[in-house]
Amino acid sequence: MVRISLDVMGGDFGPQVVIPGAAKALERHPDIRFALYGLADQCVPLLEKYPKLKASSTFHASELAIAMDEKPSQALRRGRGKASMWQAIEAVNKGRPM
Repeated sequence: MVRISLDVMGGDFGPQVVIPGAAKALERHPDIRFALYGLADQCVPLLEKYPKLKASSTFHASELAIAMDEKPSQALRRGRGKASMWQAIEAVNKGRPM
């Protein structure tokens, strides 16, 4: 089994692209399990459209997401421990189970 920690809010278009992409990856590689990190109000409705992804993933609600135009120093100060990006990275760093 392959485990992937994924910041669903990442990229140019966030959950609207990341969630369908994760679902497609799961179709091609059914042994993948995702730990998904993002804003619940944006991610949960999209996850409902992909029941296989929802069943093989663990969703972790985050308090905030880092904007694409945010300076790295601002992102560190504002997002430490609360942002989806930070939580996804910390999960890998600490070897946290899904």
